[in-house]
Amino acid sequence: MSGSIAVTIRPVDPGDVPALCDLLNEVIRVGGATIFERPITVEAFIDHFFKSQIQISFLVAAADTGELLGFQVLLTHEQLPDDWADIATFARIGSQALEIGRALFAETVMIARRFGLLAINATIRADNEGGQAYYDAMGFVTYKVDEKVPLKSGYRVDRISKGYRVISD
Repeated sequence: MSGSIAVTIRPVDPGDVPALCDLLNEVIRVGGATIFERPITVEAFIDHFFKSQIQISFLVAAADTGELLGFQVLLTHEQLPDDWADIATFARIGSQALEIGRALFAETVMIARRFGLLAINATIRADNEGGQAYYDAMGFVTYKVDEKVPLKSGYRVDRISKGYRVISD
């Protein structure tokens, strides 16, 4: 992909869901970059991102060609304080050079501020070096490590929780 493609960050549209599910499944097939271990259906995508958690925002990065290059979701999480949210970021394989994640995060932070959130949590598998690097580059700081969390396959991997302070004290 060329860096000259214009990218728009916008809220998700219901018609985006099948393409976003395909994007996520591509990431899953590569492996090691998400909690998902097997490809999911559109119905499972909807259940996970729209029904099982309270969504604060769901943004997509769309190329001027209409191709969806990534998405970022900000959700409440029962294990986090009320003034924190959980974040998940996915970029199409090969599109990272376009700085999709950086553009999505800038918009997500503005939304988090409007909601009065204190902080954003990102929990990343330790073997997801790209995800670790991305959240570090966005300014997240590690505050907790859950060691050897078992995956469905039986493989154990650390999960690293990183925080980003939205509102300063």
